[in-house]
Amino acid sequence: MKEVWCTNGNKRIYGVLYLPERKGRVPLLIYSHGLSDTHAKGELYATILAARGIAVYCFDFCGGSDESKSDGKVIDMSVMTEVSDLEAVLNSARKWNAIDKNKIVLAGFSQGGIVTAITAARCEENVAGIILESPAFLIPKEAHDLFETIADIPDEYYYHFLMVGKKYFEDIWDYDVYKEIGNYKKNVLLIHGEQDDSVDIIYSEYASEVYENVEFYRVKGAGHGVVNQMPEETMGYICDYLHQIDIF
Repeated sequence: MKEVWCTNGNKRIYGVLYLPERKGRVPLLIYSHGLSDTHAKGELYATILAARGIAVYCFDFCGGSDESKSDGKVIDMSVMTEVSDLEAVLNSARKWNAIDKNKIVLAGFSQGGIVTAITAARCEENVAGIILESPAFLIPKEAHDLFETIADIPDEYYYHFLMVGKKYFEDIWDYDVYKEIGNYKKNVLLIHGEQDDSVDIIYSEYASEVYENVEFYRVKGAGHGVVNQMPEETMGYICDYLHQIDIF
């Protein structure tokens, strides 16, 4: 376990790399946290998967939360700036000596889920698989539910426990997330709690129809943050998926 910094333009991205005790190049899972979270949200993924021979990199998005160790301010953050961050992390990770660049998987929770889905669609050849946990595909619709026109978006707005800037909604205003994510043709793992009251499961149900190759698990009794709530069941799905796509 060691701190590893990446860069995106003039911004530094903080992260922690969990390396398994194994010789040679190893597969890598890059974990993307949700809105107002930090890299620490991916600790469960890291501890379980590193023990199985898979490296895990958990990082802080630039401006992703008030506790982020990466550069950048929350007021300048959006889904699309986080897509740019994840693309930068992916490009850096492909050059790490310990990593098999042909076996890199992206995983994301909530906002990190929509970011993961978009990034994978844009970088398919470099992404062996994706794991979407309660992905927040509702964000574009919520922008239009909150504001009648783009001109009505204020400079600052308190959104899901975080004061975001105008850019947060402007960047997603005319964006059709389902149109783009379907460009990812490889296998997808989609996990969502049936009792999620932050991101309704209907958004994942629609995504499951968009993807050509998808395993979709509806987890009974789970809300938002389904992996941490039901770790034995959900990590079982994740390990089976990684085995299925020949990661380990």
